[in-house]
Amino acid sequence: KYLQNFPRGLHALKANFYLAQSLFSENNHQETIPYFNFVIAQQQNEFTESALSRLALVYLENNNWQKAIPILERLENEGDLPQNKTFAQSNLMKGYYENKNYSKAVDYAEMVLRNSKLEDPIKSDAHIIIARSAIKANDETKARNAYKAVENIASGELKAEALYYDAYFENKDGSYRVSNQIVQKIASDYSAYKYWGAKGLLLMAKNFNKLNDAYQATYILESVIKNFSEFKDVTEQATIELNKIKTEQAKTNESVKN
Repeated sequence: KYLQNFPRGLHALKANFYLAQSLFSENNHQETIPYFNFVIAQQQNEFTESALSRLALVYLENNNWQKAIPILERLENEGDLPQNKTFAQSNLMKGYYENKNYSKAVDYAEMVLRNSKLEDPIKSDAHIIIARSAIKANDETKARNAYKAVENIASGELKAEALYYDAYFENKDGSYRVSNQIVQKIASDYSAYKYWGAKGLLLMAKNFNKLNDAYQATYILESVIKNFSEFKDVTEQATIELNKIKTEQAKTNESVKN
């Protein structure tokens, strides 16, 4: 009855928004899409910002970046609430990264980090986006700094990833024993994150090979190939490294014979 007192356009706008809100509160998130889309298709109004934030959330729940990014861009530009702008910017950095637009991902991550009121999980996300983008772009200096920042504030899998790259850069610097100590920390403290454990062991094998311990390197590589078959990228690299060591050993044995 209340809605009947409004002009038709406003009636439809309110009806769509409140229906979408009702469906959302009942966890029927997918069903809200046409109604929120109706609201945001109208001239900017009192419901636009709420509809944009809810619709973005629905798309993000399904990792639908193609639909989410334009909505997040509108929310960033049209939203007034600081929390909505932070929500938009922090997810835009992830969306651009997923779309391999690494320079834009870094721009947004750096923008997010300028917010002094950020909670640590969002800071970790921003630093990890910068770090991963820098790795993709072969910008080692930026990657080192970003991963060190992640290591200082992250926990769980992100911490394991940051520690792996700490070991990785120690390897690149020729600090093979230090690198191995970090890998051992990953194995002991973050064993739940098997991917980073497997990559750490691969790195450890490379370290031992550089330390002229081909026996230990071979043992570790064979163990990685045997026990981490679910990580194809790691086992393929381990196989390559193992073949290289065997080739080097064969050359050494041949020279000894001669």
